[in-house]
Parts: sequence; structure tokens; C-alpha cells
Amino acid sequence: MSETTATWLDFWQQENEFDDTMSVNYNYFLARIEKYIPLSKTFKVLDIGSGPGNLEAAWHDRVAEIHGLDISKRYNEIARARHAQHATIFFHDLSSDDYLNFSPVADKKFDVIIVMSVVQYYRNAAEIEQLLKAIKQVAAPGAKAMICDLMVGGSVLKDIGSIIGRSLKQGQLLTMLKLLIRLRLSSYYAVRKKNGFLVVPKEEWLAMCQKLGLTAKFVEEPLTMQQERQNLLIQF
Repeated sequence: MSETTATWLDFWQQENEFDDTMSVNYNYFLARIEKYIPLSKTFKVLDIGSGPGNLEAAWHDRVAEIHGLDISKRYNEIARARHAQHATIFFHDLSSDDYLNFSPVADKKFDVIIVMSVVQYYRNAAEIEQLLKAIKQVAAPGAKAMICDLMVGGSVLKDIGSIIGRSLKQGQLLTMLKLLIRLRLSSYYAVRKKNGFLVVPKEEWLAMCQKLGLTAKFVEEPLTMQQERQNLLIQF
């Protein structure tokens, strides 16, 4: 592992194996999320960890505005180019040293807030509490937030097993196996071995939400291809 990919923050700043495959998991999510968060042409959406702009590609003509936040300037450049023709789509850079500072959108209120597959790369539970506070600050009355793909227990092997099983059912097994092999041979494996994933039990999530006065529950249906992971719905 090179010094330039020593942390998760470093990993996401560079080209990586997820660039071409991220949409597979996202499409699975998009097919299910509206059961819990119906859309409206009047809604403003905040996409935390927006990556290459997959949510924006699906929703750009179904809501009033979408604002994406990401620490990866590379992903933001890709997303801005991808959505250059969409006047209601905006992407904002987060500081890699202060990525829970949502000042780029501090003057806005959002009806829908999505956090997709981000939290496992945080450093500790205190950062989760910061995230919840930041979401609360920008949530409009009646807003809904979904924090997705949460690791709440189990093992990496179970996590891998669940995504292989779901990939088989979705006809994406070959694509997913290729990705897993590429990850094993790439800097991702080394970064994961050094930094691990943040795992926070469900009861700890709910306790933090209660402490902050948030109405929250875990949805029973898996919303991503990682069936072992959980998804937290917060209603304001």
C-alpha cells in the first residue's frame, strides 16, 4: 500500500474499483427507497456522499433540487460534468479534514436526505453523532432521512456472502465476483486491513437518535445488496 492510499479518505480521492460498479448496488436501492420516501416535484434533496452522481441521474427530473456533498473532488468533477445540463443539480466539496461541516448547504432546508454507504468509513461513533446533528440542522419540517448500508454487527465474510447471494438473484453475480477479486488485489484490501470499517450496533444508533430528539427506526426490508447491513429512517 502506498502512502497516498493510507486512509479511506485517500482511497476515495483516487480512481478505484467502485467507479464502474457502484451503480449496480445503487440501482437496487433506487428500486426500493420510494416505498419509504415518496418523491415530489417540490422536494429539495440532499445527497451526502454523492459520488459520481447516481442518485442525481435517477431523480433530477422528479424533484425541485438536489445538492450533493462529497469529500472526493474527483467524484464531484465527474458528477458536475455528468449533470452539466441539469440546472437544478449542485455538487459541493467537503473538506477532507472537516467532512462533517455542511456549511456549503447550511442556509438550505431539505425534504429528503440520503446517506448511502458512507458511515462505515467514519472514524468513530462520535462522528456519527456529528452527522446526525448536521442532518437535523438542514432538515425541513416533515423531512425524511435515510442512512443506508450500515454495518451493525456480524463479520466481513458474512457481508461478502450476503452480497454474493443477492448478486446471484439479481443476475449480477459475474460482475460482483469480478469486483471482489479486483478489490482483493487492489489498495482497497490494504486500506481496509489497516483502517477497518466502523461497526455500530443498532441500539447505539437508536440511543444517539433519542439523545438528539430524533424519531428513528430501522426498516425491515434490505435496501442494498449487502443484506447483512441495515438502513435507518429518520422522520422530522
